Amino acid sequence: MSAEKLLPWAKPLLLSSTLTQATIYVLRPMITYRAIELDANAAQVGLIAAVYALFPVLLALQFGSLVGKLGEAKFVIYGTVAMMLTSLALIFSDSLITLAIATGAAGIAHLACMVGGQSMVALRAPRESYDRYFGFYTFSASVGHMLGPIIASIVAGSNGTLPKSTSNAFLLGVVLTIIALVPVIRWRNEKPTVEGKQNSEGTFRAAAKLIKRPGIMAAIYISLAISSVADVLVVFLPLFGTENNFSPYAIGAILAIRAGTTMMSRFFLGRLSNRFTTFQLLWWSTIISTLCCIAMAFAHTPITLGAIVFVAGFSLGVGQPLTMSLVSQKTESSERAMAVSARLMGNRFGQFLVPAVAGSLAAASGAGAVFIGLAVLLATSIFSVKRN
Repeated sequence: MSAEKLLPWAKPLLLSSTLTQATIYVLRPMITYRAIELDANAAQVGLIAAVYALFPVLLALQFGSLVGKLGEAKFVIYGTVAMMLTSLALIFSDSLITLAIATGAAGIAHLACMVGGQSMVALRAPRESYDRYFGFYTFSASVGHMLGPIIASIVAGSNGTLPKSTSNAFLLGVVLTIIALVPVIRWRNEKPTVEGKQNSEGTFRAAAKLIKRPGIMAAIYISLAISSVADVLVVFLPLFGTENNFSPYAIGAILAIRAGTTMMSRFFLGRLSNRFTTFQLLWWSTIISTLCCIAMAFAHTPITLGAIVFVAGFSLGVGQPLTMSLVSQKTESSERAMAVSARLMGNRFGQFLVPAVAGSLAAASGAGAVFIGLAVLLATSIFSVKRN
């Protein structure tokens, strides 16, 4: 990462992003464990994971439109407050239905944070510095992804293959989001950086027109595949671990390893971008991720799985900031919040569909089969890399 001084808005955003992303990585694995405590089967775990992305699929474009009216800074604040309330609600989720509702609310809250944060980078960072600032932004997310599972497993404790108290972990989520508000709460009166245009075509038609531009659909699909794989790993590694008698501590460490090596790849992304083309980086990182997913299905010790996830984390970390940069470079400033939201809608669509399919696979053939399915998904995105 360059030592060049960051713009004033960047540090508060990065700190808040680290804490909200840590929160979501506290909540998601613990939601799986809470579901197992409530006697959910693999298919039900997959459906609950799918609910997390269901409402974001429906709301992503509307959020992109609202950013131009409310402002990207307020979206970060509103999303963080909503995540705090959701964490509190999860403590009292004592049935699969209430757990699913709270999980859906967590998805909406997280979406608001991401639409606000990514729009802020897209609108306020200099165009020539997109790779750098999106690298910083996704790096901050990876720090949160690394810390969340570790502190969650410590706070929740272990009863062998299940935590002692998922409620303690959800309470930790409340605390983290309160802290995340501190650096950004002063933005509460900020106006939008770029006022959203009134579009007579309507939000969905405007988005459809936008994604027809060369390269944007390919970037969205690549992002969908990568984000779906990362999301499913967070949800199904606890189930895979339970099937293979791994403790929550081991799963927490493995999830942290994935986030840590993702963080490493984003730390060096600027140097990698100087040496290789975007095409080369996307192509090879996708191939390596595909092979790693296949290997995960045959890993039945924590050490073996951790070693594979170490490599997968690095390769999976490359694609997301590059696709963020691509969709931002190919749009005008007044369109960027919509472009960011269209990309996030693609991500959430994948995160809605893929966990539901993964749950069916796991119910029929065990959680290991899920990893083969993820490899197939990544393999299809390789052809999008070609077109891009």
